[in-house]
Amino acid sequence: MKDLKKLAAECENDLLSIGIQPGIVNRWIINTRAKCRWGLCTTVSPGLYNISIAERLLHDEVEDQAAKDTILHELLHTVKGCRGHKGLWKELANKVNRMLPQYNIKRITSAEEKGIKIIRCVRTNHYTVRCVECGKEYHREKKSKLIQHPEKYRCGICSSPLERVK
Repeated sequence: MKDLKKLAAECENDLLSIGIQPGIVNRWIINTRAKCRWGLCTTVSPGLYNISIAERLLHDEVEDQAAKDTILHELLHTVKGCRGHKGLWKELANKVNRMLPQYNIKRITSAEEKGIKIIRCVRTNHYTVRCVECGKEYHREKKSKLIQHPEKYRCGICSSPLERVK
């Protein structure tokens, strides 16, 4: 398995080499459960972040560059003003792609592009709430507040009460 901290240090140095100052990463986390995402940047406090990377990117049979593309993508989110994938984040991603051609920073990347066996992201709707008037159904995978207490909510179409069906 690849060394996440070593790859992250290389990515941080690459960003610094082109004048981009990333925020401070509090923790690097290897996400063993991720099936539908490659990485995630979460704010701990202003200027301090946790970054998790999917474990499957760190397997030996996967190219280092596939992991580094994701790591750098997430590091860009630590730059002040780069929380989404528009505006400054997009400008900086384009700058990285221009000045460091070994990287391919994009908003979304497929498993094929990463050279990884495809795992389908299948969502299962375990719960259903239906409008008693118009029949509009609302599906949820988790037991959310809507599922637990449908009586507290109204239909988005006709404003009628909702009931749990499944």
